[in-house]
Amino acid sequence: MPIQVEQLGQTFFAVVKGIDAREPTPREDVRSIVDAIDDHGVLLFPGQTLNEEQHMAFSRQFGELEVTYQKGRKRRLRAEFADASNLGADGELLAPNSERAKYNRANQLWHSDASFRAIPSKYSFLYAETVASKDGETEFADERGGWDALDEERKNRAEGMVAGHSLMTSRIKTGFKTFTPEEQESLKPVPQSVVRTHDPKGRKNLYLGSHAGEVYGEDPETGVKFLEELLEFTTQPQFVYCHKWSVGDLVMWDNRRVMHRGRPWDENEPRIMRRTTLVGDGPTVVDGRPINEAEYLRLKLS
Repeated sequence: MPIQVEQLGQTFFAVVKGIDAREPTPREDVRSIVDAIDDHGVLLFPGQTLNEEQHMAFSRQFGELEVTYQKGRKRRLRAEFADASNLGADGELLAPNSERAKYNRANQLWHSDASFRAIPSKYSFLYAETVASKDGETEFADERGGWDALDEERKNRAEGMVAGHSLMTSRIKTGFKTFTPEEQESLKPVPQSVVRTHDPKGRKNLYLGSHAGEVYGEDPETGVKFLEELLEFTTQPQFVYCHKWSVGDLVMWDNRRVMHRGRPWDENEPRIMRRTTLVGDGPTVVDGRPINEAEYLRLKLS
């Protein structure tokens, strides 16, 4: 039986029925899921029951898993997972005023996963094991819809623009500033195009978020102000879908096309989630010049 895809948001976000993520996905369904995420940007697979191995196996059908960055040495989960929970490495609740909780709170800012890597990530897969009794939703912003609605003057200005993205930039915004000299060196900003064209149909979208902290070749204050203006425009209600989590939800999104942010909840209760993320197909900037993925692959093969 073919999978069923039903759009939930005004312009994006869809639910996919007919998939049991514990089992290998038929090749034709993998193709249908890729087509669906190209169209909708975010997909919900409800009612799943996944252990870590099944979660990774489902994700790997769509590409190579990233090893996620985590500050500090101790992990609660294996390196292929980002721990989107309020638990420490010992499995106990983090104190809401702890440094680790402050660091994690940057996830409540608009961002695209791993835009601070030279090759930014492709898809993410976030699984809900335990949800908050109230609040704790995740919001998604459609950067394709934002681009389409943007006026020509700002489109022309954004075209060709390159911004520096760093994990430190987003963490500093929430008051976390404890980085070692080695971390400061390894987390220097990387260049990312402000406008991306990765879609098979050639559709463009903005590429923004809290990791972006400068615009190359522009006055720092002016460049940051323009990025903030684009972010505010793209996160207007008509471009945003808010997902209220249920246990067993698996949500897949395309980091190249949408931003997301977690919403606050009472951190005295657990919210346990884990995320896999796929390695991207290539950089968005080569030799200081924005480049789309199709062009990069042609250069790589030539």
